Amino acid sequence: MSLKKEIAATIRVVRSVRGLAYEDLAPVTARSNISALERGKINITIDKLIELSTPLKLDPVALLAISISLGKGESPEAALERARVELEIFRSEGGLDHLATHIVNDTLLQRSRGKPEGSKNAQSIKELKAAGLTRKEVMVRLGLSRSTVYGHWKT
Repeated sequence: MSLKKEIAATIRVVRSVRGLAYEDLAPVTARSNISALERGKINITIDKLIELSTPLKLDPVALLAISISLGKGESPEAALERARVELEIFRSEGGLDHLATHIVNDTLLQRSRGKPEGSKNAQSIKELKAAGLTRKEVMVRLGLSRSTVYGHWKT
């Protein structure tokens, strides 16, 4: 999902409604970058979007909700409500608690190298291989790429 044009329109309108000139955003990025961004000519990184939200005086989550809602033809409130519901599901699955174990003292902890063991794909491939299916049959049945099937096939 590309949000380039939706983010461009959102930034352009927020800047206009708030009476901000390119110069007001200069501490974050060059005038030419803002112009290109507002014309949908360049993408923006998440880091830059967060930085830009400060002079725009708009929370980055609100900026994204507005942009996403434009792309889906819905209200920003509907986008935020959908996100709230999904957040609650993620919380109930233990995702937020698990997430807290991956960043300690502002440091992303390293995960073990290679493919995660016990993945659904790996297990499904092993089961179908044991059942006598060919690699191609496994690719078709599971809808996986050749490289994914091959990577798990030889283990």
